Amino acid sequence: MRSNHALRAQDRSGGNGRRAVALLAAAFLLLWGGGPVRAGAEQQQNDGCQVTPSIGCSFGDHKVDLSFTTRLRIEFWDAHADDTDTFYAARSRVGLKYSYGGLLTLFGEFQDARIYSLSPSSLSPPNGAAGLYRAFADGRSRTHSDRLRQLWLEVKPIEGLGVRIGRQDIKLGTQAMYPEPNWKYLKIKRGSQRLVGTVGWTHAERSNDGISVSYDTGGGHHLYAFAARPTTGVFDIEDAYHRQDDINYGGLSWTVKRDTWIPHTELRLFGLAYDDDRSARHGGRPDDVEVYTLGFSTIGIFPMGPGNIDLLVWGAYQFGDFTPPPPATSDLDHSAAAGILEIGYQFTEVTTKPWLRLGVNVASGDGDPNDGDHRTFFNMLPTNHLYYGFADRWAFQNLVDWFAQLMLKPHEKVAVNLMLHQFSLQNDDDFRYFGTGAYNRTNFGYGAQPSRGHRTGGTEIDAVVNYAVSKHLSVQGGFAHMWGHGVTNAFTDDDVTFGYLEVTLKY
Repeated sequence: MRSNHALRAQDRSGGNGRRAVALLAAAFLLLWGGGPVRAGAEQQQNDGCQVTPSIGCSFGDHKVDLSFTTRLRIEFWDAHADDTDTFYAARSRVGLKYSYGGLLTLFGEFQDARIYSLSPSSLSPPNGAAGLYRAFADGRSRTHSDRLRQLWLEVKPIEGLGVRIGRQDIKLGTQAMYPEPNWKYLKIKRGSQRLVGTVGWTHAERSNDGISVSYDTGGGHHLYAFAARPTTGVFDIEDAYHRQDDINYGGLSWTVKRDTWIPHTELRLFGLAYDDDRSARHGGRPDDVEVYTLGFSTIGIFPMGPGNIDLLVWGAYQFGDFTPPPPATSDLDHSAAAGILEIGYQFTEVTTKPWLRLGVNVASGDGDPNDGDHRTFFNMLPTNHLYYGFADRWAFQNLVDWFAQLMLKPHEKVAVNLMLHQFSLQNDDDFRYFGTGAYNRTNFGYGAQPSRGHRTGGTEIDAVVNYAVSKHLSVQGGFAHMWGHGVTNAFTDDDVTFGYLEVTLKY
């Protein structure tokens, strides 16, 4: 049984959540009720409310947006286990945004996350996400939390400059966006969150406490900087959204927008710093992990024949100090690199608009763990689910991932995404790494499995179908299967099967 102290803590967290909802609702009612009075006889023609699908109301320079989102999902996992684990999850969010002209924006978002039917068998061996959620549920079959997920204030004192302070999402690579769907896909789904992301796939998405500054010059350049401490969450539902005070990170990016220097091409440079000062007792390593990253990316989409050819190139170099997994007890000089190359072609005039893409993700490994150097690329705080197989067996560390992708649009409301991955280790003297970065105060965020001299890792197929029923409702289903071999043969069952069905409501 849980202690009285734990129960009181849970009561306080629930009380905090209820107070957050009450404050959001009260603010909304105050602004709603006060708007027409302030507008008076000079009320503009566009004053009033619209559903888009959030509820947006404008009264002169004042604007209020109230949004509700509910995501329901059932997941099926058979990850190196004898049985298939099935669990159910619901994640609901209410967001309230107040804007005053173009000068300031205040945004708050409250989240309620619940997971049911977590099986005890998911823990031995850890059966995919089911086992991770169960591990942080104190041995119970269900877990939930209600927390304030975002609360930030953004001011724009001059044109193009925005300063945001408070609890916020940071998804590096999405700062300069374009309206076309193919550009949005490459920017959001292929070029962002490789090292800094929120893991939105999970039911307690990571957030950050800090400050970010963006500046658009209006002449084709965009600058962005941030400094933050990540929150707990991701797989740890009950203890989500507590600031991790011993992890500090930040970065800078400079984006040269498409057509500024090169036609149809965007260029980007970035630099990142990461410092994990947690003790080994609190999920860290015996010495600090202090890693610096310098990188670049380029994305281009070029008209060619009956469609468009696209190209994505990404590269990064790291240096600093790093303590590898136990039994290591001291830090090593860190020097590592990673690179990504993707090329595709979309037939825009064909009925289903087939988009075929090929690529490779490579992250360095360490060939000699005893030489005083650490050469395994460090994945930082990413969203790995987007990239290295939807079964989430690999991190972007000591990895070679060749993939082929086919996307189809058989109907304006239906999208199909098919992927084939071939995984191997970049260096067979290193480990296979998995995870998605620090997500609570007692877990480093990455696990490691000895290679046992193997280089090959597995072959995976992924399939996702999304049906946008309306602007308020979408239904998505997915399936992934990995045939494990080589390094993953250490398990009794080296294959992994994963499936899900998800419904998202926006109202």
